[in-house]
Amino acid sequence: MDTTGVGGQHRHARPDTVLDALDWGRVVVGTLARGIVATVVGMALWAAVPAVIGWQPTTVVTASMAPRLVPGDVVVSRPVPTPEVVPGRVLLADDPDQAGHLRLHRYVETGADGTIVTKGDANPAADSTPLDRSAVHGVGYLRIPFIGTPVLWAHEGRWGAVAAAAAALAGLLALCTVDAGLRRTGREARGTSAPHLPSDAPRVHGRRSARGPVVRGGARHVALRQGSALLVAVAVLGGVGAVAPHRAEAAPFRAVTNSPTSNLVAAVLPGPTNVRCGLISVAGVQVAWDYDAPDARGFQVLLDDQVVATAGSGVRSVTVSGGLLSLTRKTVKIRVLDPTPTSSWYADGNRTLSVGSATILYVCS
Repeated sequence: MDTTGVGGQHRHARPDTVLDALDWGRVVVGTLARGIVATVVGMALWAAVPAVIGWQPTTVVTASMAPRLVPGDVVVSRPVPTPEVVPGRVLLADDPDQAGHLRLHRYVETGADGTIVTKGDANPAADSTPLDRSAVHGVGYLRIPFIGTPVLWAHEGRWGAVAAAAAALAGLLALCTVDAGLRRTGREARGTSAPHLPSDAPRVHGRRSARGPVVRGGARHVALRQGSALLVAVAVLGGVGAVAPHRAEAAPFRAVTNSPTSNLVAAVLPGPTNVRCGLISVAGVQVAWDYDAPDARGFQVLLDDQVVATAGSGVRSVTVSGGLLSLTRKTVKIRVLDPTPTSSWYADGNRTLSVGSATILYVCS
């Protein structure tokens, strides 16, 4: 579209629509970047600030409490009076199996001697060593998801991932200021009584300007703000790493775990082998098995996952009869118990059997 100027000369109108769209794009990108950075910094503050009043942030490093707590989460535990340490609570305590480490597991029951039996929500059985009440630091109170992931990476020596996270944060901080010139111009326009700019007012760097060219010192102020924001973000995230160095470690098995005072090696409990049907009679079905390990505390016979019989460590067959007189077949499983008297670990046999009875005789397969 042509417009007629002074002296009858013609000139082309500026593509203001395109430039305005670019300006809006910068505003949207800058706003999103500031929102993301504000969220990350806010989560980091939630994880770090409670340490000032004596609460303890802890970085989760295993999946033993999944799905409620996953590696990279920060859990803030608060000290509570002894009456508030009750079953169902997630407790942070000194790990009796690893000196200098912490256990973050759920309190499931009270032992016969008054100790605390804990269990990871994702673990198949309770922890083998109960907790003394004096070892409890506090009760899990706040969960800040994933904010401790860089701390976890640093503990694992994954420095490439840490560097990538730092680069991503620096990039977000840079994007926070892409619309800084537009926001500064808006503030200047609100603070002056200059008349509204016509559509043919001169543009400087893609925006209309009522004051002529922007001085180069503005870029220096933007750079200073970027650097200050980066320092603040690094300081906050570094604070999370400083106040949450302790790792809540509690996985069901490890190959070798070293600590300053002990060297623990995971044990393997083999299950019964060659589980098979034996003699079948009107009295029931004989279920037999082999077990070549040097010792066992005993065996359990499970009928549809319910314990119906027990056997001593030297027994290798049991007759099953109870509950079989029906048209519905049931599953029989043999389980060996760990030889340690206080242990709750077990291992199942290498196969299950299907047993039942349609007549006076039992069947087994």
